[in-house]
Amino acid sequence: MPDAPFDPVVLRLDPATLDDIPLGLLRLSDDERLRYMNQAARDLAGPTIALGMPLSALELLPHSREQLAAQLQQRRDSERGGSYALVLHRADLGANLHMDVSAVPEYDAEGHYIGSIGFLTDTTMQGAQLAVHEAIGVASDWRALLKAVDRHMRELLPFDAIVISLVSEDRSALRVFYEEPPLTQGPAWCWWPMPAFVRADLESLRVTRADDVQLMFATSPYRELADDPITAAWLSLGYRQMLRRPVLRDNRLAAIVTLCRRDDRPFTPSEMARLDQLPIGEAVNMALALDRQGELDFGLQLIGRLGAAAGNLADVARELADGMRANFGWEHVSLFRVNLDEDSISLVHQSAQPDFVLPPDYAQSRQLGLLGQVARSGQPLRRDLVHEDPVYLPGIAGTVSEMCLPVPGQPVRWILNVESSKRAAFAREEEQAVARLLAVAGLILDRTQALQFKATVLDTVADAIIQTSSRGDIQSVNPACERLLARDAASLIGQHLSSLISAPGNEPDPPGFALRLVAMDKLIPGEVELLTGKGEAVPVLLSGESLPRELGGKVYVASDLRPDRAAQRMHTLANVFRQLASEIRLPLALISAHLEELQEALAAQPALAGTLDKARRQLRRADLPLERAVRLATLDQGQALPLQTLSLPELARKLIDELPQAQAKAVRLDSGSGDTLVQAARQEFEFCAASLLAFMLRMKAQCDAVCIHLRREQTREMFSVELVDAQTLQPSSTRLEAKSEHEREFALAEPVITALMRRMGGSFAIDQRAGLRLHLALPVLEPA
Repeated sequence: MPDAPFDPVVLRLDPATLDDIPLGLLRLSDDERLRYMNQAARDLAGPTIALGMPLSALELLPHSREQLAAQLQQRRDSERGGSYALVLHRADLGANLHMDVSAVPEYDAEGHYIGSIGFLTDTTMQGAQLAVHEAIGVASDWRALLKAVDRHMRELLPFDAIVISLVSEDRSALRVFYEEPPLTQGPAWCWWPMPAFVRADLESLRVTRADDVQLMFATSPYRELADDPITAAWLSLGYRQMLRRPVLRDNRLAAIVTLCRRDDRPFTPSEMARLDQLPIGEAVNMALALDRQGELDFGLQLIGRLGAAAGNLADVARELADGMRANFGWEHVSLFRVNLDEDSISLVHQSAQPDFVLPPDYAQSRQLGLLGQVARSGQPLRRDLVHEDPVYLPGIAGTVSEMCLPVPGQPVRWILNVESSKRAAFAREEEQAVARLLAVAGLILDRTQALQFKATVLDTVADAIIQTSSRGDIQSVNPACERLLARDAASLIGQHLSSLISAPGNEPDPPGFALRLVAMDKLIPGEVELLTGKGEAVPVLLSGESLPRELGGKVYVASDLRPDRAAQRMHTLANVFRQLASEIRLPLALISAHLEELQEALAAQPALAGTLDKARRQLRRADLPLERAVRLATLDQGQALPLQTLSLPELARKLIDELPQAQAKAVRLDSGSGDTLVQAARQEFEFCAASLLAFMLRMKAQCDAVCIHLRREQTREMFSVELVDAQTLQPSSTRLEAKSEHEREFALAEPVITALMRRMGGSFAIDQRAGLRLHLALPVLEPA
């Protein structure tokens, strides 16, 4: 009893009227048995609870059971009221009910404590709504948000699985956005062709609806769809009851929340009402917004990686294809380059599963296939079944559907290609998402290609290129500059350009000469000298130009003048040789003529005549190098020589007859059968053949002989001079050794003979595979 006396409040109520109020009313006896419950309290307690049962019959969660025991004990001890919250598990509902309790002690007429009266308020729905709103308010990740929504829904109504599916704008595909437990293979980004029964039912799905799966597929149109592969796969999961709630965005069906039960217990109207009272639509739309934010974040990260790799086209292509495949979960992503000059399309990089790849050197015509259609039209395309398109050009054996997107630009220079082994694997949403990324990626690809082209030009150009700051400090050089100055780039960068420049000639530089040149905004081409790492002064033609203001700095081009000067000296030397050879050949020709007259006069004296013959032949031998010098000095590579018909056997015998007798004995003629006729310039070809014969006679060893072979090889007549063993006539072991005296002599004659043979439509070659053999080849003379 309370310490102070009190006036009891006596209430007289009709129990039936208490059933009309939503507030739950419950009376407990002193021994904690249920004495009274109105309708609202009975609805909370569930059908298994009856009057007279102990309070422990309520399936309170452990924490709530402890809380209730403490409150009842406190009420007995202090005989005062209290408020607290409890959580009741309803096995029949498969859910937990939250309630707020306000209770007061109850006394008899004499003021003795006889129990308590509790007032119950069901806060389950209110708490779930607040919890979902709170999850929406603090959400930064769509997965965490939907997990929270899933958890709160499971406290309201029992189900085995939840699937939140996104619907494409054209209602052709579904994207499994969230599911628990996870059943779908692959990442959440993957769009799948919409099952036929879902598409047929979308128009009528405007409010939350419960369906018995077995009854649904026992009637049309679902009965006819049971054999659909995707539908059959879903039915094999064994769900008996299904509850679907549509989520609208801009009055368009954007998503479907599906709850599934394996137990054959239909979803009740109260459960449907509870689901409708939750802010499911707001949560899903927030998740979609966060997913969109994630897509934007991925795009920014991808663009950042592409920008970081922009110096190398292969790296940019790899980042693009690998990043797309990792984010969207595709089986195959490839980037192609369109070559307008060759009218072809070639693979740059592919990211794919090991058994779903193209040949690394794959290329095709720009006029063929789906890639060719995109390259020519500039429009993207998606094919649900590629083999039904007559344009399709087979590539990967397992491809069923394909999506090709041109990288923006006219004309199309790049194409992103995506292939799948599944039917209708790509939705318009994926196409739009990728197109947004390609708009930026295309700029980076074109920029990278331009940078690589310029870098290749700088690396291969023969002139030295030097980039400096506006003050003249060297910032970069190309390989040609490193070769010119005999210094690596590291030793040049940071050095002031003026420290390398001096005025041409041996005179001292004018004061401030180099500094004035570097200070000019535009340097007109002029001759200066650059100091090499070896301390040598290299004459160059130096020009310079300031870069645009936004770039800053200057660029200089230095052309080495030494090759031009060497060419000038060679030209002068050639003229000198020609003049010298011409002047010497004239007296030699006169001496030869006089000796011929003397030989005829001494015909009756064979010994003296033989001596004169030898002298004449030696003069001819001395004349050959002089004739070669004259021909080298007057060499004209572009003008064809006038041709006439020659007999190669006749020419060979003439060359042998003109030799001194001792040398003629060392020459063998292998002319084959019949006469061999060719078209050639007589004097020039005779000079070439005589030069080779004379060279081989000087090259041969004591045991060697020289063999002249006349043969036809396919469409060429061959005049070959070979060193052979004098006894066996097999190829000799004598070779033209590198850096030998004979090799230097041959190097002087080779360009003259090569040029003359080319002007006759023939060729000259040396062959040392089996022996030393020199070939003069001329086209076969066609019969008239």
